[in-house]
Amino acid sequence: MATRKNKPAIGDYKGTIDTLVLSTWKDIDVAKSKPGKRRKKTTSVKLIQQNTIFGMVSRFFKSAKALINLGYQQPKVVKMTKFNAAVSYHLENAVSGNPADASLILSKIKLTCPIRKTQSGWNPVLSSAAENKVTVTWEINPFPQKCTQLDDTVLLVFYDTTYKLFFSIYDVVKRSDLSYTMIFQKRFTGHEMCCYMFLVSADGKLVSETDYLGMVTIIAD
Repeated sequence: MATRKNKPAIGDYKGTIDTLVLSTWKDIDVAKSKPGKRRKKTTSVKLIQQNTIFGMVSRFFKSAKALINLGYQQPKVVKMTKFNAAVSYHLENAVSGNPADASLILSKIKLTCPIRKTQSGWNPVLSSAAENKVTVTWEINPFPQKCTQLDDTVLLVFYDTTYKLFFSIYDVVKRSDLSYTMIFQKRFTGHEMCCYMFLVSADGKLVSETDYLGMVTIIAD
């Protein structure tokens, strides 16, 4: 870029000469090169695929945000939100298929990321019966740790593969109850439900790992 304060080198011209742009700035004649055309940024195929998979995982957990906020514990130095931590984990550990038709492996879903742990339910079993009933049973751990308490809250979580939504039972069942029967409304008849289970201490400070209990079909009368 060139400027002049006194007599102009090329007279009183202003405008563009070839690749040279002549103008005045604060009563100073300025000559600078003409800016080149900006290249349009193109999004790579790989980035598009990554964004597509990221969106798929984010949508999958949209109805489970409350569960993730409860189950995902964070270190003292927080690097991301609990929801983003859950999305990040599943992007790395639970996605299958080609980028164009990627899906989540339902048996690898983790609704908890415990740092301060309590024990999981012992020997949980999932079963279904008529009248839209689904029952989960478990046992008292024969090798309890100090953290394991009978008043720990049991969370039973169902993922409806038809509606693509999570449903949960919270603050109703305790470790000492040893079973719970969920009665689904008739509109869920014929739907396949994946079931997950984890426990939280009474004060909410301890969380267990997530157990995948399997998939059942809701059976009518």
